[in-house]
Amino acid sequence: MTTDKPMAKKVTFIDFEIIWYKLHGCISDDEQRLLDQWLEEDAAHRKFYERVQRFYASGSAFKDKESIAKAWKKVQRAIEPPHLRRIRLFPYAAAVLLGALLTVGVYFLNLKHAEKQAQLTQTETFIEPGSAKARLILDNGESYQLSAKTEAVFSETGAQIKNTDNRLEYIAENEVEPHTETLRYNTLEVPRGGEYQLVLSDGTKVWLNSETTLHYPVHFEKRERRVELIGEAYFEVAKNTDVPFFVTSGEQVVKVVGTSFNIASTPENAFILTTLVEGKVEVFLEQSPATKQLLLPNSQSRYNKAEKTLSQKRVDPYKYIAWKDGRFVFEDELLSDIMNTLSKWYNVEVVFTSDEARNLRFTGNLKRYDDFSTILRKIEKTNEIKFVITDHQVIVK
Repeated sequence: MTTDKPMAKKVTFIDFEIIWYKLHGCISDDEQRLLDQWLEEDAAHRKFYERVQRFYASGSAFKDKESIAKAWKKVQRAIEPPHLRRIRLFPYAAAVLLGALLTVGVYFLNLKHAEKQAQLTQTETFIEPGSAKARLILDNGESYQLSAKTEAVFSETGAQIKNTDNRLEYIAENEVEPHTETLRYNTLEVPRGGEYQLVLSDGTKVWLNSETTLHYPVHFEKRERRVELIGEAYFEVAKNTDVPFFVTSGEQVVKVVGTSFNIASTPENAFILTTLVEGKVEVFLEQSPATKQLLLPNSQSRYNKAEKTLSQKRVDPYKYIAWKDGRFVFEDELLSDIMNTLSKWYNVEVVFTSDEARNLRFTGNLKRYDDFSTILRKIEKTNEIKFVITDHQVIVK
């Protein structure tokens, strides 16, 4: 079994609304933890926060929309040259940009009071964020719909299966020694607009994102632990040096002993991304095991499906695992990729009217559980695009 302990992660980005909530005394416990971690990361972060506190303690504020608009344009010029069409949705502190970021911070603090003026065209459609839901398929073909409201206990040879809140847990039975030919497999399917947590019989914890399927044995054999993944999942593998853990995603295989990592293996993506947070893993190709890579923390393996090649780079893991902690973190990403991510979580269809809009790039840190119109309003504030919502279809203009 793994030992529960806080996972070290770098926040780097901070949604300015969190600072607004703190200054106005309505910050949640989770937001407070995120803010505390962000402040501890860098002296520049704390200096920026203190300047904002002093600014509002003095009673300073923008008086009208015109001054807000001018401030926003000033920040855009400070952050990037005009010819680069890259829009920053939210500021994050860096020593070189403290002055500009204070300005954009004030912009967002005051904009909270005028948010109803954001232009979002829609036909009275309220689109809620995703929620905990999944379908459990037993080895005998029986299936059950699961949700946070489902309290249920199932029984399979080798383990007792318990569903509580948004988590499905397998509790191994004692003195069970299954063999490969007698293993019984279950499948957990998470639909669009869903997410779910799973605890396997060895104690391994898995967070499944939207449109994700995991195929796994009810009880692992003694030689190895092996599961099959389609979609995206975050794993905290229970350490067992004698029984390695394998995750198969198409032609890629990840071999671990005990560690934390994220695999994004969605069918529409040209790459399979394996991002390591803790420990170490070995990534190789099932048909050519000699083609392999060793990943260390803060590194990412990229398997090119078309070329059947593996490459590796250093990354900030938080960007890739923030989804399991209730955040969307985008860094210089195409709007088409951002909308694809959002469409899965909010279960909507997205239609672009131009390639220009599709190829815009954004950086931002968004709340995963905000309603959809709130997310779109934040993007619309850049004045680069407009959204039209009809039922569950979003047209990007």
